[in-house]
Amino acid sequence: MNQQMIKTIIAEAPSFLTILWRSGKQTRVDISEYLNSPGYENLKEPKFFTSAIVEEWGHGVEWAEGEVGIDADSLYRLGKEQAGLAFPVTDFNAWMERNGLSLATAANALGITRRTIVYYHGGYKPIPIYIKLACLGWETLSYQQAA
Repeated sequence: MNQQMIKTIIAEAPSFLTILWRSGKQTRVDISEYLNSPGYENLKEPKFFTSAIVEEWGHGVEWAEGEVGIDADSLYRLGKEQAGLAFPVTDFNAWMERNGLSLATAANALGITRRTIVYYHGGYKPIPIYIKLACLGWETLSYQQAA
């Protein structure tokens, strides 16, 4: 996957970013999950939040001259998840945990590489919907075989 590049942003308190990508597409992303994360607490302040700017070269969004930032790829993934176009990382990781799967066994179960599982597990790439369907199918078959 090519690295995503941001052209412009509009920050709207309490937690919304409207992102215009260099590709010409636009995404509205709710970053409320960041607001209680260590180092991101200042984003709860509306004046601080709306001071967001695009990082140099478009690789992310930053506040307070780089004191706080979110990379473009994470924002892209989060936008796809929120639009229902990608399997949420939290759900994927819950599937792995619920089924006691390591990175290697998850890769084997889904017929994809361990490296791809690492990208999905760490939230580095959006997880395609067909992977969600494969996870659900694998889990269903596993329960049927156990019964």
